[in-house]
Amino acid sequence: MTQLDFSGYEPIRTAERQERHDAFWGPLSEARRTIAHVACDFFAFACEANLQMATSRRHEKTDAEKSQEAFVRVQMYSKFAIEKFRLFGRLTGCRDDAEAIERLDRLVGYSRQTGWQIYPGWWLKDPQKNTAYFINRLKTYAGQRIAYLEMLRKVAEAQAKEGGAQ
Repeated sequence: MTQLDFSGYEPIRTAERQERHDAFWGPLSEARRTIAHVACDFFAFACEANLQMATSRRHEKTDAEKSQEAFVRVQMYSKFAIEKFRLFGRLTGCRDDAEAIERLDRLVGYSRQTGWQIYPGWWLKDPQKNTAYFINRLKTYAGQRIAYLEMLRKVAEAQAKEGGAQ
């Protein structure tokens, strides 16, 4: 999966776009650029999880199989997003998720200040849904993925025992 760029979809770099790019990335040290790239990866996975959730809901009543497949992808992308979030926290020296959320919010604020959008548009759309809300949702879906994989493992073990007993 490639890193998503939420700043626009212009095929060529305009002078104005280059200025915004330079305003965001230019002042960052190499370590901070790495941290920002990890945050961009986090947002890309969160965006993909959100897209798959919309796909799952769209097919909920018409095609249960497509809905379930999309929901499994929601769980997978959520797990990846949480791992990137935790990496972001480790790279920034955060002691816990609350501190990492605060640092991520500061990075989003810096992004807004410079005009180089590294987060999906829906991230700030609803003021009642803040970064902590989205992180908790991703954690919930990632936890469901772990439970789902554990259930699949148990089913496979049970089938292997049944097959070996015959």
